[in-house]
Amino acid sequence: MISRRQLVAATAASATLSPWGALSAFASNGQPVRLLVGFAAGGSADYVARQMGIQLAEELGGPVVVENRPGAGGRIAVEAVKNAKPDGNTLLVTPGAILTIYPHVYDKLSYDAVADLAPIANLCEMSYSLNIGPAVPESVRTLKDFGLWLKAHPKQASYGSAGAGTAMHFLGALYAAQLGVDYLHIPYKGGVLALQDVMAGQIPSSFNVASEAVAQIGNPKLRTLAVTSKQRMPQFPQVPTFAEQGMDALTASEWMGLLAPKGTPAALVQRLHQAATRSVAAPKVQQALAEMAFTVNQGSTADFAQQLRQDIAKWAPVVQRTGFKAEG
Repeated sequence: MISRRQLVAATAASATLSPWGALSAFASNGQPVRLLVGFAAGGSADYVARQMGIQLAEELGGPVVVENRPGAGGRIAVEAVKNAKPDGNTLLVTPGAILTIYPHVYDKLSYDAVADLAPIANLCEMSYSLNIGPAVPESVRTLKDFGLWLKAHPKQASYGSAGAGTAMHFLGALYAAQLGVDYLHIPYKGGVLALQDVMAGQIPSSFNVASEAVAQIGNPKLRTLAVTSKQRMPQFPQVPTFAEQGMDALTASEWMGLLAPKGTPAALVQRLHQAATRSVAAPKVQQALAEMAFTVNQGSTADFAQQLRQDIAKWAPVVQRTGFKAEG
């Protein structure tokens, strides 16, 4: 969960980016550019959208607002952008899994990421963490300890994530497969909500975007056991990677992207791309993202489109091995 101070500051800034009555130099109708986020306020996607949005308003010369549309594992926001007018006023900020994993887990997905959306910018990369709380004894301090605890307490073995079919869901499934245990998945409407329940002792563990755990460093109610990055993260120097602990299969990262409805004019997509990449590269935004364990990306729109297609193909065998199929 992003700290309350950071969220309040970002929210306040995004609400006053420019006078509401001013005509935007970007949108001829003067309407604000809306950044739709499919998860609850305070989570990773929300944080990235708000930090970028502050600078994006300056780049575009008009108001930018963040709208949270939590539910259905992030699909509600995607559907809303898919059905929006392709005029650049309604954009999507989303983690990659919602577009690259969901095609393999939902038989009747209401959108096609390639056919229905126009990639604008790959904003940043993020890693994940496995976290435990008061429902697990204080003596459990390592990944090995937790594995032994799960095997000894099968009725309590569960984990939360940002939603069914997300990367965090499948990381939990891969972890369980490596341990050879049953590990019940509990989907939430955002990773921040799962982490709150971990800290409250309602569930024993959760897989989260690492930034959500970074915001809780020093909180005695949370213990981070492992991170999915290739090397230890500077925010968690004392926390070993999964690979260090013999679980190479759980080395993973994910991008956070900005997309528009399909049919958005190419020139408009390029202007948005330039504004978005300049926004995340601005020193104050880059620093804010780095503090929460995000690494800024600076590739082209074509690079992002290629990454989207590659990741859709990459996740197919991973999902197939788990045998998971989502309902709804």
